[in-house]
Amino acid sequence: MNLKIFIVVLLFFLNLKSHSQINETNNVVGKTFLIQSKVLNDEREVQVFLPDSYTESKKEYPVLYILDGQRYFLHGVSLHKSFVEFRQTPEFIIVGISKKQSDRNRNFSSNSKKYLEFIEKEAIGFIDQRFRTSKERLLFGWAYGGGFVIQAMTTNPDLFKGYIAASPFPLDEKINKVDSLLSKSPNFYKFLYFTSGSNEGVVKDGTDNLNKHLLNKALKTMNWTFRELEGEEHRSTPFTTLYHGLKKYYHFYPELQFSNLEEFNKVGGLDYVYDYYKQRAQQFGFPRELTKWTMFTLVRNAMRANDYNQFDTFMNEFEKTNFFGELRINRACSIAEFYLQNNQYDKAINLFTFLSEKHPNAERPLKGLGDTYKEMSDENKASLFY
Repeated sequence: MNLKIFIVVLLFFLNLKSHSQINETNNVVGKTFLIQSKVLNDEREVQVFLPDSYTESKKEYPVLYILDGQRYFLHGVSLHKSFVEFRQTPEFIIVGISKKQSDRNRNFSSNSKKYLEFIEKEAIGFIDQRFRTSKERLLFGWAYGGGFVIQAMTTNPDLFKGYIAASPFPLDEKINKVDSLLSKSPNFYKFLYFTSGSNEGVVKDGTDNLNKHLLNKALKTMNWTFRELEGEEHRSTPFTTLYHGLKKYYHFYPELQFSNLEEFNKVGGLDYVYDYYKQRAQQFGFPRELTKWTMFTLVRNAMRANDYNQFDTFMNEFEKTNFFGELRINRACSIAEFYLQNNQYDKAINLFTFLSEKHPNAERPLKGLGDTYKEMSDENKASLFY
């Protein structure tokens, strides 16, 4: 056999063998259930995603209900994965309710009543019976589905704790219902996040009108936000809205940190920080004390700004928490080095000595002691640590 032909045949069989060793599996995201709806006299598809910890725990989970699940269910799952990984939200169950063509007018008069009844009695009833759920529910919808979200809030406000609506439409009739609801219940409190693109025509007119009504009647009662999405068009608003709506709803869940001192001072300084952790504890059951990460990032911002006075204020404020002793060694050393940089030799020596005793095999605290004594012109002591 010709050598070239032999090599080609050999490579063909080697390539065939390598492909035969590749395992192929289905990429499954959650489960799909078909609910026979007596209310709608029809069958409805419901998709369910359970958090990673669900099978290993016994706790109850919040539930995010997504209208038009055939389109946005996977987006919700993707956001959940990212939020949980970066500790921006707790884990929650996601339920996507798929739409049929007959559901297009679900936010009009009698159709909305039936559809809301289906969600309450059959969809939520099914989910609550089959899975470990808490009473904390969120509802998301876009366009006509977004209009239905506002309708649901005015018709049965206690069914969901939070309402997220992207480009809700139409809103004229629903704004009157919001007015009526707020007049009857001036202390009405629910979370509402709604948006529209900056060039959405009648959709934008409706959201602007709703925003004005809420400014007049619910400025200090409801927890609501309207956001005009620059650069987004009608079909893109749902993706941005669900992301920011969930982030806003879980505003107090993450450990607090600031990009710089200007941001820290702008929101109210330490008073804001302590109030944040108070509300975080009330909403999610976390301890009221500031976390070590928040304290370190505040100190780090002062170091980055080369603001020794603010740095010293933070260190004195947090001294009683012993946060310094629980920091990673490199982070702790950076604090001691900032004391050295500002000629606070005694404080630098105390911290470097503490770190060298806690981490006897670490080089950086010893070098820090050597550098400190060198700055103090004590070459003999410096040489001991070098």
